[in-house]
Formats: sequence, structure tokens, C-alpha cells
Amino acid sequence: MNLSGRFFWIVLLVSTAVESVCASSIYEIHDLGTLGGSWSKAWEINNQGQIVGASYTSEDIEHAALWQADLSLTDLGTLGGTKSRAHAINDSGIIAGYSNTDSGARHAFRLENNLMVDSGTLGGSSSEAWDINAQGNMVGWAHTDSGFYNAALWRDGVAGNLGTLGGNYSIAYGINSQDVVVGAAETAAGPDMAVMWQDGKISELGVLPGGSWSTAQAVNDSLEVVLWADTAGGENHASLWVENIITDLGTFGGSDSWAYDINNAGHVVGWAEAVDGTSQAFLYDGFQMQNLGTLGGLYSAAYGINDSGQIVGLAQTDSGQMHAALWTLIPEPATLSLFGFGILGVLRKRRLA
Repeated sequence: MNLSGRFFWIVLLVSTAVESVCASSIYEIHDLGTLGGSWSKAWEINNQGQIVGASYTSEDIEHAALWQADLSLTDLGTLGGTKSRAHAINDSGIIAGYSNTDSGARHAFRLENNLMVDSGTLGGSSSEAWDINAQGNMVGWAHTDSGFYNAALWRDGVAGNLGTLGGNYSIAYGINSQDVVVGAAETAAGPDMAVMWQDGKISELGVLPGGSWSTAQAVNDSLEVVLWADTAGGENHASLWVENIITDLGTFGGSDSWAYDINNAGHVVGWAEAVDGTSQAFLYDGFQMQNLGTLGGLYSAAYGINDSGQIVGLAQTDSGQMHAALWTLIPEPATLSLFGFGILGVLRKRRLA
């Protein structure tokens, strides 16, 4: 075999080995605990390792919660009512979510410097914030004065209506650093369709072959979007939209799966149903859907991932409780890296000879 032939097979061997390691990355799971109650849930993690979500207090009341990078837990309180939940945190530590007010209404909030501020509505009774970007702009939904809920974008504390596809309803779930927003909007014919709002325009992202509806959950800075979409058989599947092509991410052998977040590396997290009917947190790394495991129980779900690959969600403990969870990547053994560098060294020597 000549040198070029050997080079081809060596490169193929190295690339296959690297792909194999990437596809079998090992994560360890951490129980994030609660505010004294039996349940907690983590929604998002920023690039500083700060995590937001919600937890039951010792009185079993749901409150917005913040876990710092050292995993210390803080009750974020409410807007005067009983219940609150934090959905998103940006790298500056600004938090978005919703809370009951003292009148019992549900309102979006923005929390900065330990101050929770009511973000108001579009003229109606209720609102929720679901994501926040680096500039501090929030998205979610809010009731209008006509009683319908519409996708909302809050800039400088003021809510703007993003509109629909001709129907009455819309909702925004994700926003990237360029203020591109994704969510779902009702068409004049009725079904909800995944949409993208960009530069003041709304566009449909489509559905899976044979499907009838879709909803966009998150968008990264490369305009890769994760969706929920129905299949021709009526199942709900996690999907990935890239340049007008929608890829069905499948399941763990069960019927349904749901995707919730995507980082700037294009890695997707969510949960998928297994053959036994349990839901399992997954990471899709561009090659395959990987089961992230639980806290000893049967169920888990992943809701957020940062650019370092840290993943948050919730998982069942061996006692049956559902707790907020953090999955962190266990560093790969140096063996493969040394192998790769050794191969490259051999190639270099051969080329210099």
C-alpha cells in the first residue's frame, strides 16, 4: 500500500474513533435539591453556571429558584402572590419568568440586582416570560385587551406584540443574541405552526412530512431551531430545523419526544419516551440521541444546555421524588487524545522524510 493509501486509512481510523467517543460521552448527574419541599425543576443554565427554575418550599408552594455556580440555592420570591417560576437567565445574571401578583394575576417578571419587576401585559390580564437574551430583551406571551394571548417581546421593559399568522393566538419561547425570536402562531385555518420573527417579519418553519402542526422552542446564533412537531402517525417528535430542512430526532423506542433547548454548538436537549413508556432526558449531539439517565428513579427530562455542554432539567430520585438535576460531562480519558497526536506525529515524520 502506498503512502497516500495509508494516510487515507489512518485518517479514517482517527475520525471514526473520535466520532465514537463523541457519540458515547459520559455525563454525571447531580441532585440540585429543593427549597424544603418535595419537588424542584431547573429550566436553564447560563455560561457562568447559574441555573434557574422553580422549587416547592417547605409549605409545598412553588417559588422561582436560583442555583449559583457553587449550587447554593436561593428563593427568588414572588410579585406579591403565592406562586412564581424562573424560566431563563442570561450571562449577566438577569432572570425572566412569571409570578402571581397580590391580586392573583399571573404576570411576566424581570429580576435584576435582586429586584423582581412586574413586566406587565399587552393590555389584558396575564403574561409569562420564557426567554431572555444577552441584551436583556425578553420574550413570551401576554393577553391583549381583546382577551387573546399573543407572542410578546419586551424591550426596555415595554411589551410589544409580535403578531400571528392570521389566527388569534401566538406565543414566543426563544430569542437569540440577534433578537431573532421563535415560537408558534395560529394560522387563519386554525393549526399552530412553528414560526420565526426576524427583522419585523414572521415566517413559517414548516412541519414534518405528513404532519399538521409544529412549535419552535429555542434558536441559537446560527439560526438552528428546535421544534416540537407531529408525525404522519400522530406522534409528537423532537425535531431540528436548519436552513429550511426539518430533521426528526426520533425517540428511545417509544412514541413521543420533545426538544426544549439548543446551544451554539448545535447540541439539543429534551426528553424522549422509551419502549417501557418512561420519559428519559436526552442529548442530541449531531450524531445520535443519548440517554442522560436519572437520579435513581424511572423518569428524567432535560430543559436547558449552555455552551459548555452543561445540562439542566429534572429527574426522579430513588425515593420517587422529582428533583432539579444538573448533568456535567466527565472529561474524556487522555488515551484517545494521545493516540490521535501520536498518529499525527507519525504522519508528520513520514511527510518530512
